[in-house]
Amino acid sequence: MPRGSARLAPPPLTRRAALALVVSTALLPTAGCLGRPGTVCTLIGADSGVTVSWRPADFPAGSRYRICADGECREREDPTAGDGSTTFLQVRLPEEDGPREVAVRFTVVAPAEVLAGGDPAGSEPVGGDPGSEPTEGGRVVDAFSTRVTLRESTPNGGKCGPTVWQAGVRVDPRRGLVGGG
Repeated sequence: MPRGSARLAPPPLTRRAALALVVSTALLPTAGCLGRPGTVCTLIGADSGVTVSWRPADFPAGSRYRICADGECREREDPTAGDGSTTFLQVRLPEEDGPREVAVRFTVVAPAEVLAGGDPAGSEPVGGDPGSEPTEGGRVVDAFSTRVTLRESTPNGGKCGPTVWQAGVRVDPRRGLVGGG
């Protein structure tokens, strides 16, 4: 630095400049997520499948729940009867290229110790066709089925991927599987 010259400090950052810096820095990661030219897409992911919702309090404490959609099944246990809140479980399906109808089945298996006081009318032993029902202890106390139509969903908007096919139903202990048309 030559003698007698003063080193200039950068001007202080104004609020407006700081805000512009923050906004432009926040938008940089989305630059790789552009859909069509000029379209900025979010990064919301989604899967094709059927989601079933139910209230564990509507069924015996300790029950297991099995949900099958189009031959794909998932199972979950609930150690308590619940507090009245709603539980969700999704059966993922292979990516689809359009709407179609699928069969959905919801099965509740109460543990044997809950049923020791007497079998509820209409319950059946768990078992049967291998892979068709849960097989470890207990009895099927409720089983509902319906058909639903998978509908297109684009969580990031129509101009951005992914495009998935989904349906949802809720369990009503008196009416069975409701919704999903």
